[in-house]
Amino acid sequence: MNLATHAAPAPDGRRHPSAARRPAVVAAALLGSLALATATAPGALAHDSLIDSSPKDGAELDTAPGEVVLTFSSDMGQGSNAIVVTGPEGENHEEGEVEVDGAEAAIGVGELPAAGEYTVAYRTVSSDGHTLEDEITFSLTEEAVPEPDPSPEGEASAQGGDGSTGGAEAEEPPAAQSPTDPSNSLLGPVGAVVAGIAVLALIAILLIRMRNRPGSGGGNG
Repeated sequence: MNLATHAAPAPDGRRHPSAARRPAVVAAALLGSLALATATAPGALAHDSLIDSSPKDGAELDTAPGEVVLTFSSDMGQGSNAIVVTGPEGENHEEGEVEVDGAEAAIGVGELPAAGEYTVAYRTVSSDGHTLEDEITFSLTEEAVPEPDPSPEGEASAQGGDGSTGGAEAEEPPAAQSPTDPSNSLLGPVGAVVAGIAVLALIAILLIRMRNRPGSGGGNG
């Protein structure tokens, strides 16, 4: 018996399993590399983003904020950074320049005179040079709005044209000086009658005395 015939490889290749496994090993290695690249790609390709703000996006405030602070996922660049605070009627209320401190960008806010929704629009430069541009909103309640001062016209009308207080607080003339006082109207006619009687009585007395004088023409004949 020729033993060489038994040592010959079988036609189906079962005696060489390592060669059969090579394609599977290569495929597994490729899949592993692809998975690793996929896991690390988002971190390498992602840009910085806004992660927090003060006031919070959508917040309803009972006290007006004195500044707006935006916090990003990484340090901000010192390029053309802008933050604009717009009120309900379209007026702007930001004050000063944008101040960048690491991952924070802040700007001052002036007096907010009206209740309603305010928009904070920002445009900043991230650490990788990418421009971030978006907006958030917050709203003020009536309690956060200061009461308006009274108008000068209203004060003038309440005090009178010369600044003195008018209406019921005005000083009235004394009752004795009133021209329509009933006592004055009654004493006027009575006083006139009394004075007339006194004058007539005085004339009568004078006539009687003149008749009773010695040597007057009114004596006995």
